Amino acid sequence: MNYRNLLVLPLAVLLVGCSSPTHQDSKTSQTTTSAKATVSSTQKKTKATSSTSSRPQAATTHSSKTARERASAANKSVTQPTATSRLAALNQQLTKTLGKQALVPQVDGLTSGSSKLNMRYSGDAANYTINYSVGQQAQPFNAAAVVDETAYATVTKTTYATTNAAAQQVGYRDNKSTAGLPTVDLGHQITAHIDAGAGQRYIMWNEGRWSLTVHANMMHEDAGVALAKQAVATFEQVYLPAPQSVGAITFDAISSGSGPLDQVIQWQAGKVVYQVKAQEIATAIKMAASMQ
Repeated sequence: MNYRNLLVLPLAVLLVGCSSPTHQDSKTSQTTTSAKATVSSTQKKTKATSSTSSRPQAATTHSSKTARERASAANKSVTQPTATSRLAALNQQLTKTLGKQALVPQVDGLTSGSSKLNMRYSGDAANYTINYSVGQQAQPFNAAAVVDETAYATVTKTTYATTNAAAQQVGYRDNKSTAGLPTVDLGHQITAHIDAGAGQRYIMWNEGRWSLTVHANMMHEDAGVALAKQAVATFEQVYLPAPQSVGAITFDAISSGSGPLDQVIQWQAGKVVYQVKAQEIATAIKMAASMQ
């Protein structure tokens, strides 16, 4: 895996002088046509580079620079919609209260309803809980009316007295605890262990500093394996924050999207434990991967 010691699950992770002739000569129309074709080819290459690279690319002609700027503007219109501005505005107000060092998601993890995203929080810079919900309408930051809305996700920061105390709260499970249990191949050279009993089934494995667990019941055991494989594949592409010591991920194959915030990603950073909980697994991954 390309994040063995960082797993940066899996909700990272991700996204991207001119000189013109000062005189004319008596070249043939064939030469002129060839020059136009060269400029057109350069424009196409510049557009392709702009859309696939996160680094600015040097333009070789005025025309290619203009094309790059048009592509950049088009990309902004797609990647920075009003919904993103809504979250950015709420985050700005949040960091005014908690401080600029507060670690918060930069994406809301939603597939719809972002324009009606609401946010409320409690706590201070050392210990806080942020609730994310979608309402009938967009409410002011931390509005009293938001209290009655059901959160689709929460982000929590908890500060402990020592680094060791913080690590103990994460719920990390080393692979020694699964020795001797039946195994299942999850792909990407990952083998998980299965612990089943009392109608419940847990698929467990470790990646770098993370331990991962997928829960299902015996009636939905295939769903648990499918979800575990999906998680492994996702974490090949998505990068989560690197735990200083340990991190733990727990997904529930049965309750995903049904209401309870049973999809949990948490990790240690010094004396602090960060936790992202969500209704949907994809939401938890996206939000955790975007935290900064």
